[in-house]
Amino acid sequence: MKDIALLKNHPAALFGMFLWGLAVILIFVKVALEPGQHTVLDSYLLGADRWIDRVKLYSGPGGFIYTPTFAVLFVPITKLPIFLADLLWRLFIIGLYAWASLRLLRHFQEYSGETLFNRFGLFSLIAVPIAFSGFRNGQVNVILIAAMMLVISQIIEKRWNSAALILALIMSLKPTFIVFFLLVTTLFRPFWLRVPLMLLAFLSLPLVFGGLDYGLEQYNNFLEMADSAVDRGVTTPNWASFFNIPMQLFNYSVPENLQNILKIILAAMTWAVCFYAIVRHGTRTGLIYLLSFAACYHVMFNPRSVNTDYIILGSVLAFWFTAATCQWRDKALAWTTGLIALGVLFAFDISRTLVTDATSWFNPLMAAVFTGVLIWQLSSKRVFAP
Repeated sequence: MKDIALLKNHPAALFGMFLWGLAVILIFVKVALEPGQHTVLDSYLLGADRWIDRVKLYSGPGGFIYTPTFAVLFVPITKLPIFLADLLWRLFIIGLYAWASLRLLRHFQEYSGETLFNRFGLFSLIAVPIAFSGFRNGQVNVILIAAMMLVISQIIEKRWNSAALILALIMSLKPTFIVFFLLVTTLFRPFWLRVPLMLLAFLSLPLVFGGLDYGLEQYNNFLEMADSAVDRGVTTPNWASFFNIPMQLFNYSVPENLQNILKIILAAMTWAVCFYAIVRHGTRTGLIYLLSFAACYHVMFNPRSVNTDYIILGSVLAFWFTAATCQWRDKALAWTTGLIALGVLFAFDISRTLVTDATSWFNPLMAAVFTGVLIWQLSSKRVFAP
């Protein structure tokens, strides 16, 4: 009762808590009235159905674009009626995201005078509006950021086996997880043996359930599809990635070779900064910097980023906003992260309003600005734990 009373004294946090219920209600109504609409579940089911029929999983850089392991694990969902599958899938990703957020916040709540309820409410104030389109569409990116937050929590708790299991599973389903995956697995020694073995086990599932010939054929098809998908991302200017900013604003295309060189350099710098944060400020604080820099790099340099993918960045912004408000009482940082979050939330409209026919340049710009904020905080020796 004390927690609830304290929450009522913070209307912003109370409204953040209300947003969860509103999101679930709106999605339930949407699924009930328009089953199968505004969802990417059909793409997932397409892969599973093709697996069942033992036909080629991929038909180019659209449709089903996940790994053969994803198709295998999604087969049970094909047995459900479309309405039930749509609803349960969305409720699953929303519940996972909420649970992962709470798990992460709980590790830092003890250093604040506020309750966990209040902190979660403030977090939700930013996270839920940005995440809503991902909830509505049933996007796997909701699972990606939830997995990132869960892994951070489990490393803090030294639960290496369960953390390794999550890393291996998600990496076996969606290769764009590789940014966070490589940072964590290279920086923490307990993962060096665990993760490769578990990843190999998950990747072998298509060979076990589909046979060696069919499984290997689908992996070969997956590589061809991935190559064409990346090529489309690099050559099409309407994606929400960093190197598309000059194309959308100035009609200038950054050469692909230069893009690759810069990505490698920035990847090395990201790894070094995360290593420094862990060594200089300890595991707990260093992991938040790792999560934050990984999120920025992921959304900026994935050639097929879209505006709805920025739930990954929005979740990190929500965490920093909450810490600035509850833990440090830093109004400047709270306003800065809050305004960046508003930019992410309304990026589509801002992009289109400022530049005709350009809809995806403002989000990567916000990610770049937040990267600068992170460097500022790290240089200022901002820590989350004594």
